[in-house]
Amino acid sequence: MAIQRTRPSLPGLVRRPASPGRAPHASPDRADHLVQLVVAAAVAAAVVGTCTATPGGGPGGSVGPASSPGWEQGATRPAGSSPGAPAGGNTEEYAYRPPRPAPPLALVDEDGAPFQLQSLAGHPVLVFFGYTHCPDVCPATVGVLNQVLAQGPPDLRIVFVTVDPERDTPAALREYLRYLPPAYTALTGSATQVRAAADAWGVQYARVDTGDPRGYSVAHTAEVYLVDARGTLRAHFPFGVGAATILDVLHGLGS
Repeated sequence: MAIQRTRPSLPGLVRRPASPGRAPHASPDRADHLVQLVVAAAVAAAVVGTCTATPGGGPGGSVGPASSPGWEQGATRPAGSSPGAPAGGNTEEYAYRPPRPAPPLALVDEDGAPFQLQSLAGHPVLVFFGYTHCPDVCPATVGVLNQVLAQGPPDLRIVFVTVDPERDTPAALREYLRYLPPAYTALTGSATQVRAAADAWGVQYARVDTGDPRGYSVAHTAEVYLVDARGTLRAHFPFGVGAATILDVLHGLGS
């Protein structure tokens, strides 16, 4: 399948060069999944999720276990709003008061190299947790973040942390990132390491058996976290907050 000829365009979307020794195209199964990713991201404003998303307390906060009423099917957003729409007009509601040091992310990146969030010091960073097989919520988030990248500060970076380390190996993440802007970094690790990172950020997730022998889904917190250039956690955005709101908060960091 010739992915480069058939995938739709997306603001800020680029195809990264293949790594040395890698075929220029994805395998058929993986290629089909990547086409689904970019298609879903391109129509992010119209997506109604079936990937289980949860409201998150953020670092220092908490949410209930997967069986609690706080976990629900689809995106957690006000009724009638779309994933691309702002959840509210007041950007102050997304800010941490007071700001606090960002929790650690001691994992490995898509190349298998050790990663520390401090390596991005000097850059504002947007952090979100998800997984590459997520059918809708994560692609919708990617669609919004690509809009932010296209209009935001040129030094902005995005860190995607998997909650599915069993499938999201460094090689799988590297293939995933070939279809995203170079500003993205993807992180994984052992199940224990990923759980520790998620706990530090107040992120909840759980494997959900779907009855499909080909796979499973993962229920997960769907917030995006903003870390400033000094490594300070400044804001968090629930699923459904649009690019314009995130950009307003980003532009306010210098004020």
